[in-house]
Amino acid sequence: MKELYNRTEVELLAAQKFTFIAHPVLHVTAVRKSVESESITATFEIEIGEYVIGELTIQYDTIERLLDAFDIADHAEIFELEGMDKA
Repeated sequence: MKELYNRTEVELLAAQKFTFIAHPVLHVTAVRKSVESESITATFEIEIGEYVIGELTIQYDTIERLLDAFDIADHAEIFELEGMDKA
């Protein structure tokens, strides 16, 4: 791999069009801090390949508001529960 470029080479490279195809993945983790509270803290991680390129945390009043943000019906079965005690 060449690491040093002269000005002419850089100008030629900059004049070309490049397209990178990468599929971003959004992981959403939603946590309710207590049984008494309806408030949900959602953490969003945006990944491309093995790299996390962004992370955002947003507080929602209810789980319905979080689902509405993604236009997901409240009866949709798309949840994976982690850390739950199995009785």
